[in-house]
Amino acid sequence: MIVTTTIGNNADLIAEVAKLYLSDKMVVADVTYGKGVFWRKVDTSRYEFHPSDISPHPKADVEAKKIDFKKLPYKDESHDVIALDPPYVHNPGTLMVDANYQNKATTKGMYHDDILDLYVSGMREAARVLKEGGTLWVKCKDEVESGWQRWSLIELYVAAMKLGFYGKDLFILVPHGKPTIQKPQQHARKSHSYLWIFMKPDAKLARRVAKAAQKYRHGIWTQQEAPESAK
Repeated sequence: MIVTTTIGNNADLIAEVAKLYLSDKMVVADVTYGKGVFWRKVDTSRYEFHPSDISPHPKADVEAKKIDFKKLPYKDESHDVIALDPPYVHNPGTLMVDANYQNKATTKGMYHDDILDLYVSGMREAARVLKEGGTLWVKCKDEVESGWQRWSLIELYVAAMKLGFYGKDLFILVPHGKPTIQKPQQHARKSHSYLWIFMKPDAKLARRVAKAAQKYRHGIWTQQEAPESAK
């Protein structure tokens, strides 16, 4: 049985997600491949697998093409799955995780709203490339910016609805051990991260998504009216 919460690392998480959302011969693109840690417990030879990154990591598990995920070279409606995991730390300095994620190489000088814009640009391009019924896997994490809570999970869900995606599933990753604290603590430390599974809907479901997005903007959902993804 596949459950929403995985305790471990990104490879453990993706191995669980793959059991539910990948099938043999699917066309899969990881457009933020990094070192390839997502796929270390998945046999990618079962799929037509396209790894790429705007700044390919010199120690990646396989060679990734240098591609900007905002301008993918793929044809419209050509892929079954797009994985999107941009660095989500705003204006990163020297971080313990930088060797793995290359935050400084990709998001230096960017603030939370800038990173949200980066996500949305990638999600919009994924909407073009995905087949009907295809899924967009979006990794994210809430953060605090200048003492202000920024709930990326919610912001990206709203953005996805506006782009016409259906929020089909949500996974939570909790790592082993306790996180480090780099500053005096004023909020509960966010030790978990999320993986949204957004689906590009068919015409019938797309109408429901558009209706739900309209109601969300006006804040008039009732329990009966809310879309399944919001219950």
